[in-house]
Amino acid sequence: MSAATSKGRPAAGGGRIVEVEPERLPKWVANFAARNGGIAGHHAEGDAWTVESNDGPSAGVTWTLAGGLPSAWLLDDDPVKAAERLRDYALEPRRIAVLLVRKGAYSVGVVEDGRILASKTDTAYVQGKTKAGGQSQQRFARRRDGQAKAAEKRARDAAFAVLGGAAFDALATGGPVEGVLEDPRLAELRPAVHFGDIAEPKAALLTETAYRAIGFQIRLTD
Repeated sequence: MSAATSKGRPAAGGGRIVEVEPERLPKWVANFAARNGGIAGHHAEGDAWTVESNDGPSAGVTWTLAGGLPSAWLLDDDPVKAAERLRDYALEPRRIAVLLVRKGAYSVGVVEDGRILASKTDTAYVQGKTKAGGQSQQRFARRRDGQAKAAEKRARDAAFAVLGGAAFDALATGGPVEGVLEDPRLAELRPAVHFGDIAEPKAALLTETAYRAIGFQIRLTD
């Protein structure tokens, strides 16, 4: 899969979270050690692999797809070797289903090793809000509601068509997918990871999201 751009955001309770592509994890750990006076220790606890530096900052590594890490046998006395094992685990062949929804647009597909095996993508116009008042505002609101419902129905039908009988290892979602997944035909679908911040759903974003799902999230604290 092609490399995705690293993303960062503030973490609840302090610190920040960065997303790191699976191939980059060993290099990221080595750079973290170099920037912070070396590694004082590292251990697996709960869902996270924590790497502590000699200078104070620590990094809590989780695997995005599962919200945690595989069992401790993947770890090693050498943190860079541990990162290599985690990288290899994340890059094992997997078939990832992806469902993306945003402002009347949707894209749904099944991705394996960077290849889209099946997909449907569509964009429908949904009117924005208006400053008009009275009957005009009510008319615009009814029209917007009708457009939104029609777009959601198309997204539900597409999700069922692509994912209803498909075999995949995990489902990654993005955007406001709750209304789509409420469809009784999709009752068995359970997202393994959800991204709230997505761009306009397009076929290319399917592969980017599948790749993002197998990466790592690292919480940095001082």
